[in-house]
Amino acid sequence: MSDTAKRKIMDLIARRNHSEKELRTKLHGKIADEDGGLEAIDEAIAHAKKNNWLEDPTELAHRLADTLHRRHKGIEYINNYLNEKGLPSVEADSALELKKALEVITNKFTEDFKFSREDQARVGRLLTSRGFDSETVRKVIYEKL
Repeated sequence: MSDTAKRKIMDLIARRNHSEKELRTKLHGKIADEDGGLEAIDEAIAHAKKNNWLEDPTELAHRLADTLHRRHKGIEYINNYLNEKGLPSVEADSALELKKALEVITNKFTEDFKFSREDQARVGRLLTSRGFDSETVRKVIYEKL
C-alpha cells in the first residue's frame, strides 16, 4: 500500500512540482478508499520530504506567480490560485500590475480608440475578470485612458 503511494508521488513530481496540498488531494482520490490509505498518504509525503522531492513552498509560489504574471493575470487571481494550491501568497507590485493591465487593454483595443462610459465599464470588467485589484483598474480607466 505504502509503495503504491510512494510510486504515485514519484510519478506526479516527475511531471511537475506539486505542493503538499496538491499531492494529498490527488492521492486521496486514488488511495484513501483502501484500508490504511490515509496512513499510506502520510508516509509517502513524509518519504518525499525526507528525500527532498518537495520544493520549498515559497519558491514554488514565486515560480507559479512568475508564470501567471507572464500570462497577464492580476495579483488577486494569482493569490487565489496559490491559495487553492496550498501555497503562500505573493506581494503585489503596483508598477508591474499597472504595466500588465495596460498591455491587456492595448492588446484588446486599438491605440486611437476613444473610450466612452460603456467602454470604460467594459475595460473595468475585463481587468476585474483577469484578477486585477480595484486600485489598478481605477488607475487604468481614469488616468491612462
